[in-house]
Amino acid sequence: MMVTMHGTGSNTAPWVARKWKSIRATSAFQGLVSGGGSWNDDELVSIERMGRYIEGTWSPEEGESGPVLAGDASWAHLIGQVGVVALRAASPVTLPERREVLLNFLEMWAQTPFVDPDYRFRLGRLEGEGSFTVRDEHGSAFARWLPARKDRPYLEALPPGCVRPPHHELRYAEECHRGWGSRDQLRRLVSLIRERGPMPWDPAAVVELSDAAGTSRPAAALILAGNPGAGSYYAPYLEAAERTALGFKAAELESGRAELGLLREGERMALLADVLPEDPADLWEPGGLGRVAARTAEAWNTRYGRRPRPPERTWKAALALDTRVPATDLCHLFLDPERAPLPPGSLLRARPCPEEYRGLRTIWDAMGLPDATGLVDAVFTGLPWAYADLPAGDPVRDGAPEVVRMLRKVLAGGDSPARALEAGVRETSALEAGVPEGRTVSWRWDWLTDGTCDRMMARITAADLPPGRYESDPRACVPDLVEEVAQTLGLLEDPAALYLQLLTLAVPSDRNVRRWNGWTPARHKQAAARLVERGLVVEDKRPRAGRGVFLPGPWAHAAKPLPPMECGKARRLGARLADGSEDRKVMHLPGLPGTLPELFTEAWRSPREAENPGG
Repeated sequence: MMVTMHGTGSNTAPWVARKWKSIRATSAFQGLVSGGGSWNDDELVSIERMGRYIEGTWSPEEGESGPVLAGDASWAHLIGQVGVVALRAASPVTLPERREVLLNFLEMWAQTPFVDPDYRFRLGRLEGEGSFTVRDEHGSAFARWLPARKDRPYLEALPPGCVRPPHHELRYAEECHRGWGSRDQLRRLVSLIRERGPMPWDPAAVVELSDAAGTSRPAAALILAGNPGAGSYYAPYLEAAERTALGFKAAELESGRAELGLLREGERMALLADVLPEDPADLWEPGGLGRVAARTAEAWNTRYGRRPRPPERTWKAALALDTRVPATDLCHLFLDPERAPLPPGSLLRARPCPEEYRGLRTIWDAMGLPDATGLVDAVFTGLPWAYADLPAGDPVRDGAPEVVRMLRKVLAGGDSPARALEAGVRETSALEAGVPEGRTVSWRWDWLTDGTCDRMMARITAADLPPGRYESDPRACVPDLVEEVAQTLGLLEDPAALYLQLLTLAVPSDRNVRRWNGWTPARHKQAAARLVERGLVVEDKRPRAGRGVFLPGPWAHAAKPLPPMECGKARRLGARLADGSEDRKVMHLPGLPGTLPELFTEAWRSPREAENPGG
């Protein structure tokens, strides 16, 4: 039975006032509705009142206007797609106070015509300005003028048998999806959650979705928690208890959020609209979340296509890169270079754009567009990274030569996008390049055209490294040089290799060295101790270095994302240093200026470096 309410404010139905009093819904609905933090009990009451207005069980009192579209009307995408809210409410990751808001919402939603299969709803946009509310023999219609967005969302509610004449200012309108979330399903789900608590979490289901859809593990976990790339209303992303429940670190979840972050509210809802079981009780059965994962993977692949999934260790390595492209999307570019689909939700294909931008399907289609600066930067960051920081046989590393081929194919196109891309690759700001104001140069163009890139890619295609070994390990790429260093300095192989790495590599952190060399902490410490004994390195603690031994000589600090390092090594790697009164600072660091065999050899045999390795 519907509860009749009259007027607003203090006349609100008691059950609404009791459940929503002083509860702000912003964080509970983050990423599903927008509105910049304005979501609270007033918006939820407005939705409830609108439902009864549509049914004719509530009318405004004399002098009052009818209900308006709450917030910025983004909630209207929940019509027929409320399954995403239900999944979030059932998830054990959701904080209890947010779950209560969601359960109250679902109880309210189950009483509205928005779940009535006999009603039809249409969403759209109107031209012009002004808000209105209409209820007549054709059903109900609502529009709200949003001056800040210069937008006018429009909603039609059509009872059985009604057809509403098109509004004369209608820009477009589309039928609302009718998916999971009948009146009985919502009520049963709410009852089960209140009786049993949230559904069990299943890490295996996260792995299943990640493998089937090609997403990262953190992104898959966020999706299954009903949090698919939710908005950034607070930071850090998610609270400590939520991160613990998901089983990932803050940086990993932030990358997962970025991976999904370009999905619009409507896309997030549509992805999870129909993944819950017909009988909600199945969520509490063994394998229940796994079955949700399978349906979600099918929905994802239908919408975006199945993407290859990078090895977990490769994804974690990409996570440490500073690019404007999420780690998973960067890996996908290298795993499938020729097809290279645009990331799901990419602004380049999701927003209204000029006619020449339409029909874009791949990253290469978009490379010449102004919006693609981040993609270009990611390619030129990713190529030397894949070569130097991934092991032989890694599928992402193996894809690097094809990425170069596709990049050159686009540049050779001769059309407007190709010319725009070439201009973007050629030019670097004077400040970044460290040259006098007014000149523009680009290490990226030089690196691509002077043979450096070709020699790196040839190292990959030659397959000279044993599978699983790293080019950053001199024992693997220049074993004769390691032997020469060992004999000259009277060292064993391990300390000789470590010495070459300290001389040459920009970030020879303890973590990196152990990964490249396959060393245990004890083996690494033993090698470092031998270098200290011989006076070849000094022990120290320096911010952001990630290591405890350093070459003698001056040190250059750096602000993120640039790494601090010894000054002599920085100059050899082409870095620009700013000399201060008390210290020096790395201001710019281009890509690798040569292959690692070349750089290891130069670092060892340079007379200047031999006399003063630190700078």
